[in-house]
Amino acid sequence: MLQPLQYAPWTTDVELAFYSALASLKINHDKLDSSARKVLGLYEIKFSDAPERSTRMQIHGSALTSDETPSNFYRAEGLIKNFNTVEEFREVDKAAHIERAGRMIWDAIRDGTIYECPSLLCSFTALCFADLKKYKFTYHFAYPALHSDPQWRMVTPYNDPEAALTKLESKETTLLVDAVQTWRYSVDTRQHGFFLAKRLRKARKKSTRSSSLSELGFLWWIGPLSSYETGFFKNARPEDCFVCFADPSTFPANPGWMLRNLLVLVRQRWHLDKVQIMSYRDTHSRRDKATSLIMTLQSSEPVYDFAAEDQLKKMTQMSGSSALLPVTGWERAEQNKIASRTVDLAAYLDPSRLADQAVDLNLKLIKWRIAPSIDLDIIKNTKCLLLGAGTLGAYVSRNLMGWGVRKITFIDNGRVSYSNPVRQPLYDFKDCQNGGVFKAQRAADMLREIYPGIDAEGVVLNVPMAGHPIIGDETKVERQYEQLKKLVDAHDAVFLLMDSRESRWLPTVMGKSAGKIVINAALGFDSYMTDELSCYFCSDVVAPADSLKSATLDQQCTVTRPGAAPIASALAVELLVSLTQHKLKGFAPASQPPTSTAIASAPPTDPNAPDSHPLGTVPHQLRGYMSTWQTLQIKGKAYDCCSACSPKILGAYERDGWNFVKRAMNERGYVEEISGLAEVQRQAEEAAKAMQDDEDDWPDEDEEGELI
Repeated sequence: MLQPLQYAPWTTDVELAFYSALASLKINHDKLDSSARKVLGLYEIKFSDAPERSTRMQIHGSALTSDETPSNFYRAEGLIKNFNTVEEFREVDKAAHIERAGRMIWDAIRDGTIYECPSLLCSFTALCFADLKKYKFTYHFAYPALHSDPQWRMVTPYNDPEAALTKLESKETTLLVDAVQTWRYSVDTRQHGFFLAKRLRKARKKSTRSSSLSELGFLWWIGPLSSYETGFFKNARPEDCFVCFADPSTFPANPGWMLRNLLVLVRQRWHLDKVQIMSYRDTHSRRDKATSLIMTLQSSEPVYDFAAEDQLKKMTQMSGSSALLPVTGWERAEQNKIASRTVDLAAYLDPSRLADQAVDLNLKLIKWRIAPSIDLDIIKNTKCLLLGAGTLGAYVSRNLMGWGVRKITFIDNGRVSYSNPVRQPLYDFKDCQNGGVFKAQRAADMLREIYPGIDAEGVVLNVPMAGHPIIGDETKVERQYEQLKKLVDAHDAVFLLMDSRESRWLPTVMGKSAGKIVINAALGFDSYMTDELSCYFCSDVVAPADSLKSATLDQQCTVTRPGAAPIASALAVELLVSLTQHKLKGFAPASQPPTSTAIASAPPTDPNAPDSHPLGTVPHQLRGYMSTWQTLQIKGKAYDCCSACSPKILGAYERDGWNFVKRAMNERGYVEEISGLAEVQRQAEEAAKAMQDDEDDWPDEDEEGELI
């Protein structure tokens, strides 16, 4: 009697780490490329699994990058196609897709390449759409199974269904597991899931592969599927021959899904209508417990039962047929429906980790097609020091976070006042109460609230200023100088965002001496200025002095159009980012300012071009005028008598350190004398006097001239 055979279908078990790896691969490497990628599937024999969860295809976190099969696991070859839009995912012709996957198995069986990679018999394919903003992954797995026609049936002796499935004895199982383990060490992992086994009895022993025959009178002999065609079962008794597959199913009478493709191979390659199958379910740790099932399968209708004279011709015709057998295998969801599944990764991931990925997402999308050569890591790893946590500092810090900068330090000695929150977005009303909190510390706290992954620090510090004499404890001011120097040395870029010119002088000197990128942003009522490389003081003919003394209220406060600060702050950050992408980094030359109102062409983005830049030009200085809606590019030049960056000033600072700074604070005119500005001023005065003297030599217009 022949009994119908039912197979245990695959269920997919995807590790959460795989989704993260898939998202990272899409963002960083594949981008708009939706070509299928290889993915490694793994399954194991685990007797403790419930039957409905036993035939599990495990997709580990390393499935996209690793090709190694862990011990005690069996491998399956898979492909995954990650679409760019959900519409593309929904419009896939699933019948055609699984047919292509089945064709791979069919072709490998027909041409014999299946012997090189038997794990293809349990291959799978997956369709996926990853919503990388919401961390939702919609996917559908398929395990293509070729239909056998006519179908295979289980031979049931004596019309007893229970007699159709048998097991080995305990001692037989122990010998079998040891033989399989030994064989596995000698072959590629792609062979492990499918093999041949036979009992090698004493009369037919041809090798001394094992030391001696067991007390059972036979040894197990294991070989790959390919050995069938080289006579592996020759001279063996039919009851001693087994075609085996590693079966993760724990159903008592249902073999795993991969048997369907194995039976197609048996019929197509070996031309068999009847075969003894071993559903191998034993493990080394339980090798004395007989678990494997043995069944005899037979074609429901004879396929190769024809006259002897026509046998060779008929078999050749059937083997050469390229007609693909029907293919099924889409995984079913709840209620046994063929449908895709969606996993919401946001519900499982740590919120801070979600924030990390979300912060980088938009930036990494830039590399997809807009600027593939942009180096996001160098931006991310640029440590930024912001002197000033007011209006400019608040906007600069937010723009830096938008570019993915992870290290921001504020320096400020002020407290939040009631006029600040409406113009400075890092503070609110409660920060003004009870005298106000320190701006630097509150700004750092606020950045961490916005994004917990940022390394933000607030330092309350008075910056020593040229022209502001030391009053009181000189040691305290020196400590402030040393602390500022350490902070400048510990960062890569310094933003000068303070209210007065003289407060920018010492950080400029320190930054230039330490080789840091120094960027200024400053505001007028309806104007703004940002610069990098070109020094803030190079256009001055006087050294910075105490500009706050005797200043009226409108001069003490930054009275400016509210829109100026966001514009200047954004430009300052964009200048830094453009600098980091230049081949010369902080030594990048200024771009040539435009000579007309026409839009200038940007440099090439091809990294192989000599003057390429992924983001465009790198100006030295930008000056904006909101009253006329103009922004001018200015190419700055270093001034050899500059009070902040001239070689004489830097040399004196590097030589004398604190003593130089102390004299600059206490001694009026000291910086001018060191830099050479005093001599410039004297020469200017002498030139003006000479011009006045020349004018005095001219006769009055109403006097008569002397007759010569």
